[in-house]
Amino acid sequence: MKKIITLLVLSANFAFSQETTISLDSCIAQARRNYPLIQQNNLLSESERNNIRGINENWYPKLTFSANAAYQTEVIQFNLPGFNVQIPHDTYMSTLALDQTLYDGGQTRSQKRIESLNTVTETLKNEVEMYKVVDRVSNLYSNILLTRENLQVLKTYKNDIENKQKNLSASVQNGLALQSSIDELDAESLKTEQSIIETQENLSALYKTLSLYINQPLSDAVVLTTIPVGGIMKRTEVNRPELKMLSAQKELLDARYNMINKMALPRISITAAANYGRPGPNFINQELRFFGNAALNVRWNINSLYGLSREKSKLSVNQRMLDVQTEVFNFHLAATLNTQTAQINSLQEMITRDKQIVEKRHNVTVTASKQLENGSITTSDYLLQLNAEMQATLNQKIHEIRLMSAISNYNTTQGINNF
Repeated sequence: MKKIITLLVLSANFAFSQETTISLDSCIAQARRNYPLIQQNNLLSESERNNIRGINENWYPKLTFSANAAYQTEVIQFNLPGFNVQIPHDTYMSTLALDQTLYDGGQTRSQKRIESLNTVTETLKNEVEMYKVVDRVSNLYSNILLTRENLQVLKTYKNDIENKQKNLSASVQNGLALQSSIDELDAESLKTEQSIIETQENLSALYKTLSLYINQPLSDAVVLTTIPVGGIMKRTEVNRPELKMLSAQKELLDARYNMINKMALPRISITAAANYGRPGPNFINQELRFFGNAALNVRWNINSLYGLSREKSKLSVNQRMLDVQTEVFNFHLAATLNTQTAQINSLQEMITRDKQIVEKRHNVTVTASKQLENGSITTSDYLLQLNAEMQATLNQKIHEIRLMSAISNYNTTQGINNF
């Protein structure tokens, strides 16, 4: 007995585990993780780390080695009494020099900031492209829901026709109804089968496409919730990646503006060299020997001052252009939100009316069914009423799914970043 109970429990748990429920939010999150473009974010971060390591090398000591040997056909000669110095025609020199930057005007720090901001900007550009996945997945998800409802209504419609065929068969046998009534129902049933086949194929294609985005198999067994993106409430906070990207681009221009000022400052470094060879500073001593030297260097590229004003003006124009782009984006955003708000309000009102229409249509169909059985109306009249009820039911489902889609679009327009 215990074994039987255990098997029943395990079977129930297995059956429960097979039932999968997914939401639009979870689909978008999986699509984001599965979308190939997201790999580029890691590559951008890796590139930033490599570039910053290269920029940091500006402060590393620069060690250089050089060596040369030369022969001169003519050298200095001294013809002074009591002063006998022979200058050889061959010279040798090897040098190991060390150069260390002491002050660069903040250029290295500015370069690292520009590199980091450039990575942020490029990453946000990817986010803008990846944000388009939200719309694509939302449309696929809504179309699946709509197609499912359409398929369900078609199947229900076909079942109603088959039931009516059974009821009329006895009447035909008893001579109370014509065979043409059955034939008309048969034709309508075949037509409905065609629509079911076409709808099933469309649904299968939608399943495959959404499965490609979320990397998860989909079928009729998967339960799709009707919760909009970001929840059932409309979002009030604007959080679009496009605005973040424009803001990052402005910050990058500010960093480049500061970099221009840094480039106009002098650089200070110290140089030390160890030499071996001849001749040295004391050219009279022609022995091969070690000697050294050190120097404090100040380098100032005065030419950079010439174009300083021009470069600043160019960056200022670019900043104003970004301000205009931001204003244009916000303008279109506000216009889109107004349209979407009106659509949401309209759908809510339509759904309220849909419920009343479906109830009325059902009452009419019930009456028509009885009239058909009594022979007071034709089969065409009955099918007309049945079609009207089916269409009313489908319209309600369509409006409910469109409302979910409208709220999702509104929240997406406002900006979703919790995926």
